[in-house]
Amino acid sequence: MKTLPEDLAMKLLDASHEFPEGSGFDVSIEEVARIADIPRATLYYYFSGKDDLVEFYLNDLMDRTGAAIQKAAASEGTSADRLAQVMTAVIGSFAEYPKMCLELPSAIKSGQDHVALMANMDRSVMTPFREVLIEGKAAGELTLIDVEVAADAIMGALHMVSMKTLITEGAIDVEELAGAVVPQLVNGLLPR
Repeated sequence: MKTLPEDLAMKLLDASHEFPEGSGFDVSIEEVARIADIPRATLYYYFSGKDDLVEFYLNDLMDRTGAAIQKAAASEGTSADRLAQVMTAVIGSFAEYPKMCLELPSAIKSGQDHVALMANMDRSVMTPFREVLIEGKAAGELTLIDVEVAADAIMGALHMVSMKTLITEGAIDVEELAGAVVPQLVNGLLPR
């Protein structure tokens, strides 16, 4: 896969909102071309086939989510403050890219190279998330038994509540959802 210009990447991401539910981004290049109003030849220039296109969607969304998490992790404040910012960034990414929230598990499972996709998720999304937890534990600000399990559990909780909200309400109000979920998760991690 060749590197896409940002405007083409955004056009493809916008088009993904119209993919059939349950597709896991598994749509034909012809269908993507039609939905995104991009010539098929352009897509074939950048992608060798459908699997390449699905990989683009997943990796690009993970990279964008990772960038939001990294920015939040670098914010000022205590580890708990930064953890709250990171969790809010995750919810914000699910709100901005609802297809990722709803389709990610099936897309990863059906992907040709799910090992590489999981490695990118670990690098882009989970590593900066774990770093905040590690720093908080080292500073005595967060009580954690196992950083890896805590990161996965928190991410799972954020994914589940975001997915439920998208299904039941059709969209995520980031401020409202983060206001309800983040304090609950952070307060459960603070020393007593």
